[in-house]
Amino acid sequence: MATTLVHIGVRATDIAKTIRFWRDGLGLRLVQVRDQCYDLTDGYHNFRVFQHNGPSRPAHVSGMLDYLHVGIRVPNLEVTAQRLTEMGYEIFSDGLNGKEPLAPDNLEEGAFKVEDPDGITVDITASDDQWPGTGLMAT
Repeated sequence: MATTLVHIGVRATDIAKTIRFWRDGLGLRLVQVRDQCYDLTDGYHNFRVFQHNGPSRPAHVSGMLDYLHVGIRVPNLEVTAQRLTEMGYEIFSDGLNGKEPLAPDNLEEGAFKVEDPDGITVDITASDDQWPGTGLMAT
């Protein structure tokens, strides 16, 4: 049996905003809610969102200085970019000087980035070969 990535978990400052981003903005399916834990999925991987109930958190470092980002493949890059923009999120590219804003109808790089409500950078593509290994079958 091969090792398989099955679960990623994040703690959200505002659970409603975070679920709206991942479910409505990016299209992950909500499959379970239990004890303030929201389980979303792409059909292969579980993405659990917890409500953060601890002390105030420091601002998240994002852009080229991020220490965490998540990669997502979507069926249509332009439609996703437009939807996120309409939801109030800025889409951008990481240039040498940090964030460079992008227009949803001008995605020449074939990918874009967006931050979730807690500042987690999400790298979005529609390409099947953006990240090495994603097409490999577990053995």
